[in-house]
Amino acid sequence: MALSIQSNETVASILQKIRDHYGAQCLNNDRVNECYTIIDEFHSNIREHVATKLDRCQWHLEIVCNDGIMQLEFEYAGPYFDPTKAEPVSEQPLESRPIGGLGLAIVAQLSDAMNYCYRDGVNKLTVTLDTKSSREDDTCH
Repeated sequence: MALSIQSNETVASILQKIRDHYGAQCLNNDRVNECYTIIDEFHSNIREHVATKLDRCQWHLEIVCNDGIMQLEFEYAGPYFDPTKAEPVSEQPLESRPIGGLGLAIVAQLSDAMNYCYRDGVNKLTVTLDTKSSREDDTCH
């Protein structure tokens, strides 16, 4: 499934397009909500950091679901920005933390793998989630 998305679209409309396309196929797993969160964070970053500098901003999302592995491929034209090299989020209380980076930290935490490339003025981020495995955190007892 491939979508072209305008930066002024709502996240709800983007997620509805995905649900309409897939139905229950590939989306009947708890980790699907993590995919939705990743898409929401990416869209928010495009709106905040890319679209504000352009008259019109469009990005592309391709979703590939194969044998429980879901890949989200995000593409947009713009300056080089590698989200896999983002600064770690400081462990300060939210009130005293500098603004920025939290969305990327969420994306990194929710994904099983992130790959980035930049070619001919286009950023491409591929986020992979294994929907067959659980992300339950067993560190809290």
